[in-house]
Amino acid sequence: MRYLAYLQALRQYLRTPKGAFDARDYLRAIACMAVSAAAAACLLNWILEG
Repeated sequence: MRYLAYLQALRQYLRTPKGAFDARDYLRAIACMAVSAAAAACLLNWILEG
């Protein structure tokens, strides 16, 4: 089960200060992209139906 070793390494990395910072940074970026995509979809829907 090689993937278990990868998950264990990832868990250990996320417990370090840099890993925790990176995880928060990536989650913030994903949330920002999701909000931007939703706003663009709403704008396009408003333009095309309006």
